[in-house]
Amino acid sequence: MAGRLAKDDLTPRAAELVIAACRGEAALDRALTGVPAVEEAPREQTDSPGQGIFVSEIRVRGFRGIGPQARLPLAPGPGLTVVTGRNGSGKSSFAEAAELALTGYNARWTRARHDVWRQGWRNLHQNDTAVELELVQAGQTDKTTIRRRWAADEDLAQGEWTQDDEPFDGRRWHDALETYRPFLPYSELGTVLDAQPEDLYEALHRLLGLEAITEAQQSLAEHRKRLAEIVARPYDRRERVRAELAASQDERARRAAELLGSDSPDLDAIADLALGADVGSGTSLLHQIVDLALPPDDEIERCRENLDLALGAVTVVATDNAQDSLRCSEILRLAIQLQESGGNQACPVCDLGRLDGLWLAKAKERAEHLAKAAAELHDAADRLDVAVAAARALCQPAPDVLLEAQDMLDTTAALQAWQAWNDCVSIDDPVRLRRELFDRYAELVATIEAVKAVAREQIDRRDLVWRPMAIALFEWHSQAQQALADAEVLADVTEAENWIRKTAATLRAERIAPFAKESQRIWQRLRQQSNVDLGAVRLGGTRNVELDVSVDGVSNSALAVMSQGELHSLGLALFLPRAMVDESPFRFVVIDDPVQAMDPSKVDGLAQVLADVGLTRQVVVFTHDERLVEALRRLRLAATVWEVCRGEESVVQVRMSDDPVGRCLNDARAMRGDEDLPEALRAELVASCCRAALEAASHARFRRERLGRGMPHAEVERVLECALTTRQKIALAVLDDLAEPGKLLRHLEDVVGSWAVDLLQACRVGGDGGDLDVLIRDTELLAGWLQR
Repeated sequence: MAGRLAKDDLTPRAAELVIAACRGEAALDRALTGVPAVEEAPREQTDSPGQGIFVSEIRVRGFRGIGPQARLPLAPGPGLTVVTGRNGSGKSSFAEAAELALTGYNARWTRARHDVWRQGWRNLHQNDTAVELELVQAGQTDKTTIRRRWAADEDLAQGEWTQDDEPFDGRRWHDALETYRPFLPYSELGTVLDAQPEDLYEALHRLLGLEAITEAQQSLAEHRKRLAEIVARPYDRRERVRAELAASQDERARRAAELLGSDSPDLDAIADLALGADVGSGTSLLHQIVDLALPPDDEIERCRENLDLALGAVTVVATDNAQDSLRCSEILRLAIQLQESGGNQACPVCDLGRLDGLWLAKAKERAEHLAKAAAELHDAADRLDVAVAAARALCQPAPDVLLEAQDMLDTTAALQAWQAWNDCVSIDDPVRLRRELFDRYAELVATIEAVKAVAREQIDRRDLVWRPMAIALFEWHSQAQQALADAEVLADVTEAENWIRKTAATLRAERIAPFAKESQRIWQRLRQQSNVDLGAVRLGGTRNVELDVSVDGVSNSALAVMSQGELHSLGLALFLPRAMVDESPFRFVVIDDPVQAMDPSKVDGLAQVLADVGLTRQVVVFTHDERLVEALRRLRLAATVWEVCRGEESVVQVRMSDDPVGRCLNDARAMRGDEDLPEALRAELVASCCRAALEAASHARFRRERLGRGMPHAEVERVLECALTTRQKIALAVLDDLAEPGKLLRHLEDVVGSWAVDLLQACRVGGDGGDLDVLIRDTELLAGWLQR
């Protein structure tokens, strides 16, 4: 991954996110939040089930069609094993038991929609239910036994699950079973293509070893979606919020709507609005009125006290002759200056007295007394001036807000009271000023408090409407701020996701190519005479498997053009490459009933494919269709064949199967030795088995000859259907024609001997009291000649 990043033109931040995503969700979270990356310990490898695992035996008791315990022995090594039996014989019970024992799952029971299916897994004749799978690992002598056992009152999901009598550890097996599942039941074979697309995708994708990059891509996609939602949320919501604000009469709402209408809203101004900061007129005027400040009461009281003290002091010193004393003091001061400068002389005022030394002493003493009285008068006057100035300083012009807010509430009385209080500045008489200033102030306080009360009421009424809009505006503002912060992160995450998506697609294409090639090779063997061609197999970007299917060279949908048999073949072509990868710990595959719905030509191809797989894998195939066994024998392909037979009380037996001729002859010998049968019936039954043996040998020879010459399977089977009697079937095999019986008999007499003609006659009339042992011996000889 690092090498591919170095070759591509990716921003450093996006490259960092790619590496972090590949390391895991925690590392990606740290990278997105800016936390420095830390070296993480490698993930612990979970204990695996081992390698080279084969199946040596399947044991079933009380499950489905099997009552008392039945055993299916298997050679634990590469090779093809076919388990045959009629429908209801119990053969599929072995396949389902093996899958259930190892995986705990089987689609027939786990996905059953009806109770009759979900409850039908127990055998009616055996209450004790258990399934066992005996495994052998290459290079080891010990066997592993996996067992599931259920009590009578437990359902399928319960029961005891053990491995060598210890609790089964599903974690050891989980990853291997998920990736290299070796079971292909019939319930899944026909639904490979019409199942959920992601199921097949996941099955193939796990093989490619791209879980880490896929998880990284998913993690980046989730973060990208989350960030995109955060970034888009304020823009998606803005118009709705703006419309609600614009419909309001509140000037704050209208202002907010105006801000939101901008292409790039001023988030700071919106925050001021939402948090109640002043933005101009309107509600802010009401708040200004509420916040109107008059001089504090202690300042008014202090001003009143100073003015009273100053007026009192002036009253004490300001007597009626106070002014005369001041003038007299001034005359004495001038006279003293005259005497001191000119000496003794007549008084310039009365011209009677003399301004001499005696007068000077008395005049200074009187002047001093008058100066003291004048100083006290001046001090009192100065204190009064200061007190009056302070009182006038309290009076300020009415604030403009009282005039500006007149459209919102009646401020006339407040303006008048404030103006009257401010007019006190022009009162010259301190006593009148003292009286009117504080009276007008008291009236002003009362009027302003009344206006403030009205303003508070209007504010509360408007805030009741504005508050939810302010909350919505603040939430939008928070989202918008977060969106701005996350927009850059979103760009980096998007770049990282786009890169990893393209890289994952390239890696998927590179790694699936070998599997796709193997699927095409298997399909070519299975398709036989089908006109459906399988091209490339790709993992699509929408978590589905894309199959390049064409009919006569024209691309088409697999589901639209394929028959059920072709779908089965394609399902096998997709399943087998997955089960055969070297990394798989399982060296066995179990396939249930793949022959059903296949035409004869595809059965031949299936036999060849299974035989090829059996060269390196243990292949166990369950089928009720004899055509697969017949094809294996006709094509001389190595295979072990087991036959499952079910008797009364669900007693199931497993026996090595002969070829059809040998099986019929064995049945004839068994009936020959059954002394409980009436003689006539015994003879007829033995003759019937001998006829069946000759017909089976004739069919095998005719198919071998005709198919060897290139005749299509369908034509071969059509000709066989025309042969109704034993002699007609032998004629097809010997003379390659539905000849007259006489011609066949002459040919047999000339080539084989007259005993062959006698044999056909004996088989035809049912023994007719002849020696049954001779009948069976001659049938074996003639069947052997037919098979050569």
